[in-house]
Amino acid sequence: MEQVKLTKEQLLKYYSNEKLQKILWKFGKNREVVARNIEGQYFKRPNMLLYPKDVLKLAELGGVSFHCSVEKWKNPLLINERNYDEMRIGFDWVIDIDSKKGIEEAKIAAKLVRDFLNKYNLSYFLKFSGRRGFHFCIFFENFPKEINYKETRMLYPELPKILGSFLREQIKDNLWNKLVEFSGSVKELTKEKAVEVLDPFNFVEIEKDWSVRHLFRMPYSLHEKTGLVSVLINPKNLENFNLENAKIENVKFDDIEIEKGDATKLIVDSYDWYEKQREKTEVKPNRNIVIYSRKIGYECFPPCIQRILAGIKDGRKRSVFVLITFLRNCNWPMLEVEKIILDWGRKVGLKDNYLKSQLNWHKKQNKKILPPNCKNDLFYKDIGVCNPLPLCEKIKNPINFAILKCSRKKRK
Repeated sequence: MEQVKLTKEQLLKYYSNEKLQKILWKFGKNREVVARNIEGQYFKRPNMLLYPKDVLKLAELGGVSFHCSVEKWKNPLLINERNYDEMRIGFDWVIDIDSKKGIEEAKIAAKLVRDFLNKYNLSYFLKFSGRRGFHFCIFFENFPKEINYKETRMLYPELPKILGSFLREQIKDNLWNKLVEFSGSVKELTKEKAVEVLDPFNFVEIEKDWSVRHLFRMPYSLHEKTGLVSVLINPKNLENFNLENAKIENVKFDDIEIEKGDATKLIVDSYDWYEKQREKTEVKPNRNIVIYSRKIGYECFPPCIQRILAGIKDGRKRSVFVLITFLRNCNWPMLEVEKIILDWGRKVGLKDNYLKSQLNWHKKQNKKILPPNCKNDLFYKDIGVCNPLPLCEKIKNPINFAILKCSRKKRK
C-alpha cells in the first residue's frame, strides 16, 4: 500500500469536526490517549483528552493519529509502574488482525473472528485498522465482576491472553483452509515466505500477547502512513468492505454504543482449554499416590493453610474454596468443616449467607474436590500466604503436604 502524506490543512480540517471530537473524547474517557506524528513517534505519556477540543489542539501540534489504552484507569495521568492494579478499573479485549499478504487475507480472518464472537453473543465493535487489518473491540461490560474469586479488573493481561489463545486455536484449521483456497494452493500461499510449519498465523497475525498499557488506534483516527481512516464497520457488511470506504471524503461519523454482553461461557471454555494445555505440557513426577483415610489434624497442615486460618485481609472469598476443599480432603466431618468455615468467615468479615451458600454447594457434590494446586497463580502466592518449607518442594498440592507429614508422623 502506498504511503500518503497528508497536508496540515487536511489534518486540521478533518480533526476540526466537532462530532468527531466528541466521539474520540467520549471513547477516550478513563483511558490513556496519545497522539502520534507523521514519523510514527508518540507524544509524551501518560496523556488523556480532558475536553473534546483537545483533539484539534494535538493535531495543531503535529498529531496525525490517535491511540488509546486497552485498559481503563481511575486517572490516566497518575498511572505509573507501581500502581497499575490500584488504578485499573477495567479493560477491553482488543483483537488485532494484521496481514502482510493483503487486506483480503485479513478479511478472511476477520470473518472467522466475527462468527466466533457472534456464537458467544458478545457485544463489540469492528473497525478497519487503517492499513492492512482490522480491530475487534470487545467491551469490558461483557465480563463478570469476578472470575475464580478474583476481581476481573485484576486479570489483565492474563485474561485477554487466554481468550486470544483460545480464539486462535478454535479458528486455526478453518483459517488455513480458507487461505489456501483463496490463494489457489499451498504452494501459492507460501511462495513468498519460507516456513517450516504450515501455520496460518505466519500469513495473517492475530495478536495474543497484550502488555500493560498497550495502545491501539482509536476509532476514526487517521493512519499516519496511508492517510486512511480507522473507520467503523458493521460486522454484517464486512464482506463488502473495501479501502474506498476508509478515505476521508467517504467517512461518516457514527456514535459508539457500548452494550452489555455475557462472556461467561467463553471464559469457562477458554479456561478449560487453557488448563488442559497446561496438563499436557506439565511434567508429572513418577511416584505412587498416597491415600490417607484418617482425619488429618491441624499440626500437619501446610504453612499456607495455617496462615489462612490465622486470618487474612486479601483473597478471603478465594480462601473459602481453599479451606472447604482442603478440610474435606483431610477427612474432616462436614459438621466440623461448617463450624470452622463460619467461625473463620466471621473473623475475617465475610457474611454468613455467602459462607453458607458455598458450604451448601460443596455438600451437593458427589465427590471430593481437590484444593487448587500450589502453582495456581490465582491463589496462595497471589493471596500472600505462600511461605514454603523444604517439604513443599516435593508436592504440587497442599493436601499432599498434609498427607506426607501425617504419614511420616505416624511412622515415627
